[in-house]
Amino acid sequence: MNSSSLLEERTKALGWLTHGGELAAALKGERARHSDVIWQLLVEAVEVIDKTPDNERRWLTSGQRSGGWNMVGMSRNELIEIEKIRLLSAMKPHDGQSKYSPQRNDVDRALGVLEWMRWCNSARLPDRLRRAAISLARGGDQEIVHRIYCPTRKPNRQNIGEIKSRTIGFIQTGLRTDLGIVPGYGLTFVETHPSVAA
Repeated sequence: MNSSSLLEERTKALGWLTHGGELAAALKGERARHSDVIWQLLVEAVEVIDKTPDNERRWLTSGQRSGGWNMVGMSRNELIEIEKIRLLSAMKPHDGQSKYSPQRNDVDRALGVLEWMRWCNSARLPDRLRRAAISLARGGDQEIVHRIYCPTRKPNRQNIGEIKSRTIGFIQTGLRTDLGIVPGYGLTFVETHPSVAA
């Protein structure tokens, strides 16, 4: 990696980590730590990617929406009843499905943060760790996370903590060795001396 692309990647990562500090502070207040910054970035990245519209899915289901509410076979009374239900549910009349349109920066940050999972390759079973961490960040069922990460162990809370701490540890090591970024004061991350990152 040449020095200009390293500088660009480092600058982006520092910006993302600043955003992660805001997320962690909003969630945990003064109890937030550097590990919470990285974990909240991972949680947000998974959420953004999961909410991003899937064009293929939209194309496959487009025929189902073509009739709108006034589908063949619905009486006027049925349409009125549906609109009453929608109004009581605080939906605007004739309002369609809510759409999520992520900002370009959100998607770039999400993809960049998920790329940090490559640093988990030095784990003993990297694929298991990555899949379990993503499932946990997604808010997945802890039983499923246990089956992914350690199918032979009895489920317990220590396994969940181990998944988080190992994932965060590998990411912090990668940030330090590849980008020269280390935890700073409070929830900040800072550049190390340029000779350390080289």
